[in-house]
Amino acid sequence: MTRKANIYDVAKLAGVSHQTVSRVLNNHSSLKPATRERVEKAIAELHYRPNQAARQLVTSQSNIIGILIAGTELFGPWAILNAMKREARVAGYSIISVSISSDSPESWHEGIDQLHKLDIDGVICINLNHQIIKEVEKSLSSATIVIVDTEASKKFDTVNIENLNGGVMATEHLISLGHKKIVHVTGPSDGYEGQQRRFGYEKAMQKAKLKADVIEGDWSLETGYRIGNEIAARKTLPTAIFTGNDHLALGIIKALTENRIRVPQDMSIVGFDDIPEASYVSPALTSIRQDFDQLGNLAIGRMLIQLKTPTKHKAFTVPAELVVRESTQKLKVGK
Repeated sequence: MTRKANIYDVAKLAGVSHQTVSRVLNNHSSLKPATRERVEKAIAELHYRPNQAARQLVTSQSNIIGILIAGTELFGPWAILNAMKREARVAGYSIISVSISSDSPESWHEGIDQLHKLDIDGVICINLNHQIIKEVEKSLSSATIVIVDTEASKKFDTVNIENLNGGVMATEHLISLGHKKIVHVTGPSDGYEGQQRRFGYEKAMQKAKLKADVIEGDWSLETGYRIGNEIAARKTLPTAIFTGNDHLALGIIKALTENRIRVPQDMSIVGFDDIPEASYVSPALTSIRQDFDQLGNLAIGRMLIQLKTPTKHKAFTVPAELVVRESTQKLKVGK
Protein backbone atom coordinates (compact mmCIF):
# COMPACT_ATOMS: atom_id res chain seq x y z
CA MET A 1 0.00 0.00 0.00
CA THR A 2 1.38 3.41 -0.98
CA ARG A 3 1.97 5.70 2.00
CA LYS A 4 0.03 8.97 1.95
CA ALA A 5 2.14 12.10 1.80
CA ASN A 6 2.32 14.17 4.96
CA ILE A 7 3.15 17.80 5.69
CA TYR A 8 6.86 16.96 6.16
CA ASP A 9 7.03 15.37 2.69
CA VAL A 10 5.59 18.54 1.20
CA ALA A 11 8.06 20.69 3.15
CA LYS A 12 11.01 18.60 1.96
CA LEU A 13 9.98 18.71 -1.70
CA ALA A 14 9.32 22.46 -1.57
CA GLY A 15 12.50 23.18 0.36
CA VAL A 16 10.74 24.91 3.25
CA SER A 17 9.81 24.20 6.87
CA HIS A 18 6.64 22.37 7.80
CA GLN A 19 5.50 25.60 9.53
CA THR A 20 5.66 27.36 6.16
CA VAL A 21 3.51 24.63 4.60
CA SER A 22 1.02 25.11 7.43
CA ARG A 23 0.90 28.86 6.74
CA VAL A 24 0.17 28.17 3.07
CA LEU A 25 -2.65 25.79 4.00
CA ASN A 26 -4.14 28.41 6.31
CA ASN A 27 -3.79 31.18 3.70
CA HIS A 28 -1.40 33.29 5.78
CA SER A 29 -0.87 36.73 4.24
CA SER A 30 2.85 37.13 5.11
CA LEU A 31 4.16 34.58 2.59
CA LYS A 32 6.13 35.54 -0.51
CA PRO A 33 4.33 34.62 -3.77
CA ALA A 34 7.27 32.50 -4.93
CA THR A 35 7.27 30.50 -1.69
CA ARG A 36 3.52 29.97 -1.85
CA GLU A 37 3.80 28.82 -5.45
CA ARG A 38 6.56 26.30 -4.57
CA VAL A 39 4.52 24.84 -1.73
CA GLU A 40 1.33 24.64 -3.78
CA LYS A 41 3.23 22.88 -6.58
CA ALA A 42 4.59 20.33 -4.06
CA ILE A 43 1.10 19.78 -2.62
CA ALA A 44 -0.29 19.09 -6.09
CA GLU A 45 2.62 16.81 -7.06
CA LEU A 46 2.31 14.70 -3.90
CA HIS A 47 -1.54 14.75 -3.93
CA TYR A 48 -1.32 15.90 -0.32
CA ARG A 49 -4.52 16.26 1.69
CA PRO A 50 -4.21 17.92 5.13
CA ASN A 51 -5.37 15.95 8.15
CA GLN A 52 -8.66 17.60 9.10
CA ALA A 53 -8.45 16.68 12.77
CA ALA A 54 -4.92 18.08 13.14
CA ARG A 55 -5.88 21.21 11.28
CA GLN A 56 -8.83 21.71 13.60
CA LEU A 57 -6.51 21.65 16.62
CA VAL A 58 -4.45 24.49 15.12
CA THR A 59 -7.25 26.68 13.76
CA SER A 60 -10.07 25.83 16.23
CA GLN A 61 -12.28 25.31 13.17
CA SER A 62 -13.65 22.10 11.71
CA ASN A 63 -14.26 23.54 8.22
CA ILE A 64 -17.56 21.67 8.32
CA ILE A 65 -20.88 23.36 7.61
CA GLY A 66 -23.99 21.50 8.69
CA ILE A 67 -27.23 21.65 6.72
CA LEU A 68 -30.47 20.96 8.56
CA ILE A 69 -33.18 20.52 5.98
CA ALA A 70 -36.83 19.51 5.67
CA GLY A 71 -38.58 18.49 2.46
CA THR A 72 -35.68 16.85 0.62
CA GLU A 73 -38.24 14.92 -1.41
CA LEU A 74 -39.18 18.26 -2.99
CA PHE A 75 -37.22 19.69 -5.91
CA GLY A 76 -36.61 23.12 -4.35
CA PRO A 77 -34.81 22.15 -1.11
CA TRP A 78 -32.92 19.41 -2.95
CA ALA A 79 -31.69 21.81 -5.65
CA ILE A 80 -30.64 24.42 -3.06
CA LEU A 81 -28.70 21.76 -1.14
CA ASN A 82 -26.83 20.64 -4.27
CA ALA A 83 -25.84 24.22 -5.09
CA MET A 84 -24.55 24.68 -1.53
CA LYS A 85 -22.42 21.54 -1.70
CA ARG A 86 -20.72 22.72 -4.90
CA GLU A 87 -20.04 26.22 -3.58
CA ALA A 88 -18.77 25.01 -0.19
CA ARG A 89 -16.40 22.52 -1.81
CA VAL A 90 -14.77 25.30 -3.84
CA ALA A 91 -14.24 27.29 -0.62
CA GLY A 92 -12.57 24.30 1.10
CA TYR A 93 -15.49 23.40 3.36
CA SER A 94 -17.22 20.06 3.82
CA ILE A 95 -21.01 19.83 3.94
CA ILE A 96 -22.87 17.45 6.24
CA SER A 97 -26.61 17.44 5.50
CA VAL A 98 -29.20 16.07 7.90
CA SER A 99 -32.79 15.63 6.74
CA ILE A 100 -35.56 15.98 9.32
CA SER A 101 -39.35 15.84 9.45
CA SER A 102 -40.88 19.22 10.27
CA ASP A 103 -43.80 17.63 12.11
CA SER A 104 -41.66 15.44 14.37
CA PRO A 105 -39.89 17.08 17.37
CA GLU A 106 -38.05 13.79 17.91
CA SER A 107 -36.63 14.10 14.38
CA TRP A 108 -35.53 17.72 15.06
CA HIS A 109 -33.66 16.77 18.21
CA GLU A 110 -31.97 13.77 16.58
CA GLY A 111 -30.83 15.90 13.64
CA ILE A 112 -29.57 18.76 15.81
CA ASP A 113 -27.76 16.32 18.11
CA GLN A 114 -26.05 14.71 15.13
CA LEU A 115 -24.69 18.09 14.01
CA HIS A 116 -23.66 18.97 17.59
CA LYS A 117 -21.46 15.87 17.80
CA LEU A 118 -19.64 16.91 14.62
CA ASP A 119 -18.54 20.23 16.12
CA ILE A 120 -19.58 22.14 13.00
CA ASP A 121 -18.51 25.75 12.35
CA GLY A 122 -21.92 26.78 11.07
CA VAL A 123 -25.38 25.48 10.22
CA ILE A 124 -27.71 26.45 7.38
CA CYS A 125 -31.40 25.79 8.04
CA ILE A 126 -33.48 25.14 4.92
CA ASN A 127 -37.27 25.18 4.92
CA LEU A 128 -37.61 25.03 8.71
CA ASN A 129 -40.19 26.72 10.92
CA HIS A 130 -39.32 29.13 13.74
CA GLN A 131 -39.79 26.53 16.45
CA ILE A 132 -37.11 24.31 14.93
CA ILE A 133 -34.76 27.27 14.40
CA LYS A 134 -35.12 28.20 18.08
CA GLU A 135 -34.02 24.67 18.97
CA VAL A 136 -31.04 25.01 16.62
CA GLU A 137 -30.06 28.34 18.20
CA LYS A 138 -30.33 26.86 21.69
CA SER A 139 -28.46 23.62 21.03
CA LEU A 140 -25.82 24.88 18.58
CA SER A 141 -25.08 28.18 20.32
CA SER A 142 -21.44 28.30 19.18
CA ALA A 143 -22.28 27.77 15.50
CA THR A 144 -22.95 30.52 12.95
CA ILE A 145 -26.52 30.23 11.63
CA VAL A 146 -27.96 31.17 8.22
CA ILE A 147 -31.60 30.47 7.35
CA VAL A 148 -33.12 29.80 3.92
CA ASP A 149 -36.78 29.69 2.83
CA THR A 150 -37.91 31.00 6.20
CA GLU A 151 -39.25 34.30 7.52
CA ALA A 152 -36.50 36.88 7.97
CA SER A 153 -34.91 37.27 11.42
CA LYS A 154 -32.68 40.01 12.86
CA LYS A 155 -30.63 37.30 14.57
CA PHE A 156 -29.40 35.58 11.40
CA ASP A 157 -28.68 36.17 7.74
CA THR A 158 -31.73 35.12 5.72
CA VAL A 159 -31.93 34.12 2.06
CA ASN A 160 -35.28 33.81 0.26
CA ILE A 161 -36.88 33.87 -3.15
CA GLU A 162 -39.27 36.78 -3.69
CA ASN A 163 -42.27 34.58 -2.94
CA LEU A 164 -44.82 37.36 -2.54
CA ASN A 165 -43.80 39.04 -5.79
CA GLY A 166 -43.90 35.64 -7.49
CA GLY A 167 -47.49 35.18 -6.32
CA VAL A 168 -48.42 38.62 -7.62
CA MET A 169 -46.68 37.90 -10.94
CA ALA A 170 -48.48 34.59 -11.49
CA THR A 171 -51.90 36.03 -10.66
CA GLU A 172 -51.43 39.20 -12.71
CA HIS A 173 -50.42 37.06 -15.69
CA LEU A 174 -53.77 35.26 -15.52
CA ILE A 175 -55.66 38.53 -15.01
CA SER A 176 -53.91 40.03 -18.05
CA LEU A 177 -55.28 37.12 -20.11
CA GLY A 178 -58.83 38.11 -19.12
CA HIS A 179 -59.39 35.62 -16.31
CA LYS A 180 -61.53 36.72 -13.37
CA LYS A 181 -62.49 33.44 -11.72
CA ILE A 182 -59.06 32.43 -10.49
CA VAL A 183 -58.51 29.76 -7.82
CA HIS A 184 -55.34 29.60 -5.75
CA VAL A 185 -54.24 26.24 -4.32
CA THR A 186 -51.77 26.90 -1.50
CA GLY A 187 -48.78 25.08 -0.10
CA PRO A 188 -48.82 24.04 3.58
CA SER A 189 -50.75 26.64 5.61
CA ASP A 190 -48.03 26.85 8.28
CA GLY A 191 -45.14 27.28 5.83
CA TYR A 192 -43.54 30.65 5.09
CA GLU A 193 -43.22 30.15 1.32
CA GLY A 194 -46.81 29.03 0.88
CA GLN A 195 -48.12 31.92 2.97
CA GLN A 196 -46.16 34.50 0.99
CA ARG A 197 -47.33 33.13 -2.37
CA ARG A 198 -50.90 33.22 -1.11
CA PHE A 199 -50.48 36.83 0.04
CA GLY A 200 -49.21 37.69 -3.44
CA TYR A 201 -52.27 36.09 -5.04
CA GLU A 202 -54.63 37.92 -2.69
CA LYS A 203 -52.85 41.23 -3.25
CA ALA A 204 -53.20 40.94 -7.04
CA MET A 205 -56.85 39.86 -6.82
CA GLN A 206 -57.69 42.74 -4.48
CA LYS A 207 -55.96 45.23 -6.76
CA ALA A 208 -58.02 43.96 -9.70
CA LYS A 209 -61.19 44.04 -7.51
CA LEU A 210 -61.70 40.31 -7.99
CA LYS A 211 -62.94 37.79 -5.44
CA ALA A 212 -60.25 35.51 -4.00
CA ASP A 213 -60.92 31.77 -4.03
CA VAL A 214 -58.37 29.88 -1.92
CA ILE A 215 -58.03 26.12 -1.38
CA GLU A 216 -55.46 24.99 1.21
CA GLY A 217 -53.15 22.24 0.05
CA ASP A 218 -49.57 21.07 0.50
CA TRP A 219 -46.72 20.46 -1.95
CA SER A 220 -47.70 17.02 -3.28
CA LEU A 221 -48.88 15.61 -6.60
CA GLU A 222 -51.47 13.54 -4.74
CA THR A 223 -53.05 16.61 -3.15
CA GLY A 224 -53.07 18.39 -6.51
CA TYR A 225 -54.86 15.42 -8.06
CA ARG A 226 -57.45 15.32 -5.27
CA ILE A 227 -58.10 19.07 -5.42
CA GLY A 228 -58.27 18.91 -9.22
CA ASN A 229 -61.11 16.41 -8.96
CA GLU A 230 -62.87 18.61 -6.39
CA ILE A 231 -62.62 21.63 -8.69
CA ALA A 232 -63.85 19.59 -11.65
CA ALA A 233 -66.97 18.64 -9.63
CA ARG A 234 -68.00 22.26 -9.05
CA LYS A 235 -71.18 23.50 -10.68
CA THR A 236 -69.44 26.69 -11.73
CA LEU A 237 -65.86 26.20 -12.83
CA PRO A 238 -63.05 28.73 -12.48
CA THR A 239 -61.28 29.65 -15.69
CA ALA A 240 -57.79 29.67 -14.18
CA ILE A 241 -55.76 28.20 -11.30
CA PHE A 242 -52.53 29.37 -9.67
CA THR A 243 -50.86 26.68 -7.57
CA GLY A 244 -48.32 27.03 -4.76
CA ASN A 245 -45.85 24.78 -6.58
CA ASP A 246 -45.48 22.81 -9.82
CA HIS A 247 -46.28 19.41 -8.30
CA LEU A 248 -49.73 20.64 -7.30
CA ALA A 249 -50.22 21.94 -10.85
CA LEU A 250 -49.24 18.61 -12.43
CA GLY A 251 -51.63 16.70 -10.16
CA ILE A 252 -54.44 19.11 -11.02
CA ILE A 253 -53.78 18.85 -14.77
CA LYS A 254 -54.06 15.05 -14.58
CA ALA A 255 -57.37 15.28 -12.70
CA LEU A 256 -58.80 17.88 -15.08
CA THR A 257 -57.77 15.84 -18.12
CA GLU A 258 -59.51 12.76 -16.71
CA ASN A 259 -62.62 14.91 -16.25
CA ARG A 260 -62.42 16.11 -19.88
CA ILE A 261 -61.51 19.64 -18.89
CA ARG A 262 -58.84 20.86 -21.30
CA VAL A 263 -55.79 22.87 -20.28
CA PRO A 264 -55.50 25.64 -21.39
CA GLN A 265 -58.58 25.73 -23.63
CA ASP A 266 -61.02 25.37 -20.75
CA MET A 267 -58.78 26.29 -17.82
CA SER A 268 -55.39 28.01 -17.59
CA ILE A 269 -52.86 26.94 -14.96
CA VAL A 270 -49.73 28.57 -13.50
CA GLY A 271 -47.36 26.74 -11.16
CA PHE A 272 -44.40 27.84 -9.05
CA ASP A 273 -40.75 26.61 -8.99
CA ASP A 274 -40.21 25.78 -12.69
CA ILE A 275 -39.05 22.24 -12.00
CA PRO A 276 -37.23 20.49 -14.89
CA GLU A 277 -40.37 18.52 -15.81
CA ALA A 278 -42.38 21.73 -16.33
CA SER A 279 -41.25 22.20 -19.92
CA TYR A 280 -41.73 18.52 -20.86
CA VAL A 281 -45.26 17.78 -19.66
CA SER A 282 -48.21 18.30 -22.00
CA PRO A 283 -49.22 21.05 -22.03
CA ALA A 284 -45.87 22.58 -20.99
CA LEU A 285 -46.42 24.36 -17.69
CA THR A 286 -46.33 28.12 -17.23
CA SER A 287 -44.49 28.65 -13.94
CA ILE A 288 -42.65 31.07 -11.67
CA ARG A 289 -38.96 30.26 -11.87
CA GLN A 290 -36.70 30.19 -8.81
CA ASP A 291 -32.95 30.39 -9.31
CA PHE A 292 -32.02 27.64 -6.86
CA ASP A 293 -28.31 27.87 -7.70
CA GLN A 294 -28.29 31.55 -6.81
CA LEU A 295 -30.14 30.84 -3.56
CA GLY A 296 -27.68 28.13 -2.55
CA ASN A 297 -24.59 30.12 -3.54
CA LEU A 298 -25.83 33.22 -1.71
CA ALA A 299 -26.52 31.24 1.47
CA ILE A 300 -23.04 29.66 1.46
CA GLY A 301 -21.50 33.04 0.66
CA ARG A 302 -23.17 34.65 3.66
CA MET A 303 -22.08 31.77 5.88
CA LEU A 304 -18.43 32.15 4.82
CA ILE A 305 -18.53 35.90 5.40
CA GLN A 306 -19.99 35.48 8.89
CA LEU A 307 -17.44 32.78 9.76
CA LYS A 308 -14.46 34.92 8.71
CA THR A 309 -15.60 38.42 9.68
CA PRO A 310 -18.96 38.54 11.48
CA THR A 311 -21.08 41.45 10.25
CA LYS A 312 -24.55 42.84 10.85
CA HIS A 313 -27.21 40.32 9.85
CA LYS A 314 -29.19 41.02 6.70
CA ALA A 315 -32.10 39.61 4.71
CA PHE A 316 -31.41 38.79 1.06
CA THR A 317 -33.90 37.95 -1.69
CA VAL A 318 -33.53 36.45 -5.14
CA PRO A 319 -35.95 37.68 -7.85
CA ALA A 320 -38.63 35.40 -9.23
CA GLU A 321 -39.28 35.13 -12.98
CA LEU A 322 -42.44 34.29 -14.92
CA VAL A 323 -41.88 31.62 -17.58
CA VAL A 324 -44.84 31.49 -19.98
CA ARG A 325 -45.54 28.18 -21.72
CA GLU A 326 -48.57 26.33 -23.07
CA SER A 327 -50.73 25.90 -19.94
CA THR A 328 -52.07 29.48 -20.05
CA GLN A 329 -53.93 31.31 -22.77
CA LYS A 330 -56.22 34.29 -23.28
CA LEU A 331 -59.76 33.73 -22.01
CA LYS A 332 -62.22 33.14 -24.81
CA VAL A 333 -65.02 35.68 -25.14
CA GLY A 334 -68.15 34.54 -23.31
CA LYS A 335 -66.36 32.36 -20.79
